[in-house]
Amino acid sequence: MDWIQNVQRALNYIEANLLDEELNNDSVAKQAFSSNANFQRIFSIVTGVTVADYIRCRKLTLAGKELAESNVKVIGTALKYGYDTPDSFTKAFVRFHGIKPSAARHNPNSLKYFSPIFLRIEVQGGLNMSTKMIPNLPPIANSWQGENYHFNGAARYVMGCLGEMAFSDYSLIAGITGDTFTQFYPIGDGSFKGDSASSFYLGLQGYTSAFDKMGYAAETFSERDLQLNRDYFVKKITESIDRGIPVIWHRRGPTAAIVGYETNGNAFLYLNSLSQDQTKPERLVLDEECFKDDKIDSCGWTIVSNKIRDVSLKEIYRNAIMNLPKLLTMKTDDFVFGAEAFRAWANDIENGNFARMSLEEFNGEYFTYEIYVVNAATNSGGCQSFLEKAQELNPDLIFLEEVRKQYRITNYLWNSGYWIKDVHSPEEREEMVRIYGTENLETLGGAFGCKLETMQDREKRALIVKQIRKFADCMDEVVRILKENLTE
Repeated sequence: MDWIQNVQRALNYIEANLLDEELNNDSVAKQAFSSNANFQRIFSIVTGVTVADYIRCRKLTLAGKELAESNVKVIGTALKYGYDTPDSFTKAFVRFHGIKPSAARHNPNSLKYFSPIFLRIEVQGGLNMSTKMIPNLPPIANSWQGENYHFNGAARYVMGCLGEMAFSDYSLIAGITGDTFTQFYPIGDGSFKGDSASSFYLGLQGYTSAFDKMGYAAETFSERDLQLNRDYFVKKITESIDRGIPVIWHRRGPTAAIVGYETNGNAFLYLNSLSQDQTKPERLVLDEECFKDDKIDSCGWTIVSNKIRDVSLKEIYRNAIMNLPKLLTMKTDDFVFGAEAFRAWANDIENGNFARMSLEEFNGEYFTYEIYVVNAATNSGGCQSFLEKAQELNPDLIFLEEVRKQYRITNYLWNSGYWIKDVHSPEEREEMVRIYGTENLETLGGAFGCKLETMQDREKRALIVKQIRKFADCMDEVVRILKENLTE
């Protein structure tokens, strides 16, 4: 275990002294308290590259980033990173990045990124295994910060690691997927298929479209794909980690982000929104967790790669608004959205479908009444910032204030506007009290903490049904406003 720690000490030394003229094999080996020859062998075994290649790749990575993001001259960059002449620097740069230094600024997405290596030692089955992990990881999204739709939180996390801070916005991505706008409800067999709208209408393969709308290429593959071609897809995941980009894992539970892997390729390290310590990755062993028959086609991974085009925020927000009438009226054999989702939910309560469940079913892990409460509550306030920003960037969409009001009404209907009370004006609150009274979904017992006995009480559930149908009326009004005002 000491030699793993010594190699990490050497890696830290390299990172701190990349521009030092004295940085060489000998100086690095000294940090590991080893002879040059012995350290070279150990370093290559642990990291998969030689010391010289590691230093070269890190220097060329930083040089490319500097050329792409500033107006520095090639000759100055060449000297800064230890090359005697611009010609030698250009040859090395082309071999590593595939483009000339002079083209870096105009083709930043063609540049390669060699991340710093971080090593960690674990004992598993009597074998010592080193790991590689993306350095300096921030905590991933979590529900306590209002990021209730897990894919959107994971996507925000990835965009942040890509340095796209304008797109590293949960509200933005939840608007792109439509999750923040629409209630969903399963019909047909009524089985649980996801905890947000995008789980139903996008599905595993459709998640790549969210990144496409932000100008990025992405691909998704299922557990079945990985089972059939394991080496190929494991390599894709590890290459993304090497580039410093987390991989989204659509798992049996909250979506997670793969942020590291073991060098033998048999296990990944991941963060998820329910982890108690969101800076300490958990371990996914492929042989233990993957390849289960029940969800082998609906669980998998999304890898975001290169930027393919520039997309303005104005365009993204406008396109999302233009898509809302279709999204809020979507219906298939498996689900309904918007007003019809609220009515389907209310009908199931009225008909006693929830009342006939066992306590285990009502509070079940994969089918719970509160999923639909979370959806209604989250959207009632969560869409406000997206709509406000959309109007700010597109001043002609002035009617969005009317749309925002309808969602504020739904917020009042579920808990009297407590979560976004600062958004309601005193006059608006008085108006809502006058029109809708003081009862809400929470006081009626139909919101968070709803009990099975409440569903079994015919009078209580009748009041809850009446309240939920008011949500549907608001969504009908949203669709009316949008259709009357939107033009292609």
